[in-house]
Amino acid sequence: MTRERYKSQDNHGRKTIILTFFILTVMLPPLLLAGKITELSKKASSLKIGISRQSVINLLGPPTWAVIPGDKYDFTLPNPRIKLELYWKNPGCSPVIVQFNAKFKVCGWDEGRIYCGKEAYLFEPAEEYLCDKPDRTIYCK
Repeated sequence: MTRERYKSQDNHGRKTIILTFFILTVMLPPLLLAGKITELSKKASSLKIGISRQSVINLLGPPTWAVIPGDKYDFTLPNPRIKLELYWKNPGCSPVIVQFNAKFKVCGWDEGRIYCGKEAYLFEPAEEYLCDKPDRTIYCK
């Protein structure tokens, strides 16, 4: 074989090693964590449209955060028919979110399976939305 042919094979081998390393270290971990089901997510999978806020709290436990009308910035209510969003901390994954209409009946939810991994906390509301804040407590009981 000629010297150029050896170089071509050597470059191909390096590219294969680099691509394999990239897939194993960057692409694979998020794929393995995607769709992870926590105990809270399993409970949330049994939610139904129209059930009461109290039934949801009985099922999932006390919420961690509440988003109410008038909230601003990243955590505003996405639709005028949604009057309340309750969030539950879902360790290792994005929070479980339940949306309620004006009668405080479930009108939508997210089971908290969108993202699981080290950066899951990025999907959590700030401290100002915590249920222990005086303006939120009433929505979280």
